[in-house]
Amino acid sequence: MSARNGDKSRFHRERKQKIARRKRTHELLQRAMHARKSADSRVHTQPRPVSG
Repeated sequence: MSARNGDKSRFHRERKQKIARRKRTHELLQRAMHARKSADSRVHTQPRPVSG
């Protein structure tokens, strides 16, 4: 590590890890939101029988 450049390799490795983590989190949230919307639409389109 030089005084002029700092610890570039660690910085860039952590930077790439952060970007990948954000991307995975974003994709996971998008899939969960899409699954919830499709589940909500299924519930609302099918009438439920009323007993009694």
